[in-house]
Amino acid sequence: MATPQLEEALALKRSGDLDGAVIAIEGHLGRHPADAVGLAHLADVQLRRDRRQEAAAALDRAEERSGTTRFTARLRGDLAFREERWVDAAKAYEVADALGDGGTWSLLRLGRCRLRLKDLAGAKGVALRAADREPDGAGAWVLLGDIATREGQLDDAEVMYDRAVHRATGDELAYARLVEVRLLKLPEESRQREVEILLKSSGGANRHLMGVLAKVRRQQGDDDAAADAWEQRARQGDVFARKMQGFALRRAGRLEEAAALLGPCLVAQPDDLILFRTYVGLQRKRAALDELRATLQAALPGAAARKGAYFGELRKLPEPATAPDGSASSDQPAVSDHPAPSDHPAPSTTGT
Repeated sequence: MATPQLEEALALKRSGDLDGAVIAIEGHLGRHPADAVGLAHLADVQLRRDRRQEAAAALDRAEERSGTTRFTARLRGDLAFREERWVDAAKAYEVADALGDGGTWSLLRLGRCRLRLKDLAGAKGVALRAADREPDGAGAWVLLGDIATREGQLDDAEVMYDRAVHRATGDELAYARLVEVRLLKLPEESRQREVEILLKSSGGANRHLMGVLAKVRRQQGDDDAAADAWEQRARQGDVFARKMQGFALRRAGRLEEAAALLGPCLVAQPDDLILFRTYVGLQRKRAALDELRATLQAALPGAAARKGAYFGELRKLPEPATAPDGSASSDQPAVSDHPAPSDHPAPSTTGT
């Protein structure tokens, strides 16, 4: 039911005031606790805040009251997509589309899932449907370009990215993809110079183009320079770039700097399995076991389905050092108080 408080919450959500939206929605639900629409919007806002556990709980309550709708199915897909559960996300987006989800969001996300699952034909079919549904949008053409790139069809990819740029001249991702595929056609020694010229002409404002520069530098074997490029992008508040900077520093052998960056990234994204494995392997290589323990314990509350892996790694660590008075140096609860579920074995600690 659309109460004035819920309408206020939706206005706050549209304006980007997510904290205010949560307060308003919870106020509405305090008076109407069984309102499935309010619960679904609460799940949406919590997901945008990256509060995944809260989002999942609100989503479960919404579907308990009104069943699966196209909106809740899309949110279910978004939640799984963030957690990189590509099969689950694809199934949810398929349901959302079957229930009449308008626009191209669910289709494009479904195509991305199939691309991640290496189902190129399936991804292409979904992308073409999205292009038919929204011919003036850029998203479908970017996805088609990504598929062609994965297939090694660089000329086709360039055509698709060019179409995306012409349909959305301000789309930075489409432009960066077009630049990247054109760079692949140049001699390797010319690529960095070309992208640096483009960055200077645009003032370095296109963060995706900065990512292209970082990739080129890595391809040339200069991980220090790649880390510098990711750092410039990270200054714009890009969490992904901060994580990639950490990976580049690790490859460059700057392990202490890498650990300092990747630890907070893991706390913020505890479901990222590659990040988890990389950080564990890095800290073990550094013999920084106290740092490792502290980070794993900080990330544990948000680990959701990966908690078993966290407990497994914590159990492998030696007991924390004791303070001079004989008390434990850490005030964290003992790992043995929380047995790891047997169906979630700890992953390998080999870094990537």
